[in-house]
Amino acid sequence: QQALHRRVREAVVSTQSTGNISVSQDPSGQFILHIPAGLWTIIQANNGFAGITPTPSPKANPDGSFTVSLTPAQWQIFQDNQNKPPQAAAAVDGVNITVDASGRYILKFHKQHYETLKNNNGFDGITAVPEEKDGVLVMTLNEKEMQQFNVNQEKINQEGDDSISVSLLASGDYMLHIPAALWKMIQLSNG
Repeated sequence: QQALHRRVREAVVSTQSTGNISVSQDPSGQFILHIPAGLWTIIQANNGFAGITPTPSPKANPDGSFTVSLTPAQWQIFQDNQNKPPQAAAAVDGVNITVDASGRYILKFHKQHYETLKNNNGFDGITAVPEEKDGVLVMTLNEKEMQQFNVNQEKINQEGDDSISVSLLASGDYMLHIPAALWKMIQLSNG
């Protein structure tokens, strides 16, 4: 029991120092994880809850973060999953996203995709400027800027039309953005 509490304290210290996940333990022994929105996407993309049933699927908090409650056994599985190498960078609307050791978000995209986002107000409220590295634009955001980026993406995605857009990912793959109503029509027509 003492070893478990020591690991929790160590986890809280190590995660709070990077500003990523904060962990606490409630009186019943459950572990309460507070996960920032941008990191939630990365954890999901890397199967951070693999082996935990039922898989946590909380609703977003007002600030966009997520709160997850885990049993001690689930907490151990979650920690083990975090120690595995990432399977891939998370991709959000054509942007590859990773988190560096300091807790800052690293966004990578091709110049054309950056220009499209910029022209659609995808960077409103964000002061960071991308740098070109090996033909890819790289932008580093803090937690507040990442939240703003997510808000901007939601606004762009809500401004619906009936057209399909194509984004070229930093990996060289293409991502299609299909409005929900159009996707339903495609499915109904066996497209």
